[in-house]
Amino acid sequence: MRRMVLAVLVLAGCSEEISPEERAAQAERDIAMVEEANKMGAPLREITPEPILYPDIERYDLLGKACNFAPGTSLGTRVIARPVDAFVKVEGEMMRFAADPGARELLNGTRSVYNGREYSLQLRLDGEGEPSEGESVDYEGTVTLRDPQGRVVYEGTGLAQCRT
Repeated sequence: MRRMVLAVLVLAGCSEEISPEERAAQAERDIAMVEEANKMGAPLREITPEPILYPDIERYDLLGKACNFAPGTSLGTRVIARPVDAFVKVEGEMMRFAADPGARELLNGTRSVYNGREYSLQLRLDGEGEPSEGESVDYEGTVTLRDPQGRVVYEGTGLAQCRT
């Protein structure tokens, strides 16, 4: 985009003489084009959550009542949601999200929306749920991560397992 703006300015300098009114109109168009380019914000950076492993679960004390989300047919948990917070692992680092108290309550006191420093996390449980081995119920679940501009940077649907 910057190259295009620069090209427009260079071409404007090479053209035949124009009147002051035309020059002012061209300057206004150039300014509007630069302002529009600046509104675009940062480029979209897609995210791929990594599996949350047992050492992560121990370190952050993530045992107990929670809902675990795993995308597709994977059994590797990508999100652990609890009543007050949720965790996602990105680039080897655990990201913590705070539960939005105004969001809809899901199973086990978890919430449909969690907010983090850089991203927001939206969770959805579908269906009636089926009891599975142990003390959990399986649902189809969807995880959506959004950047500060509200753009979707990750979305995955798969198994949501809620421990009671």
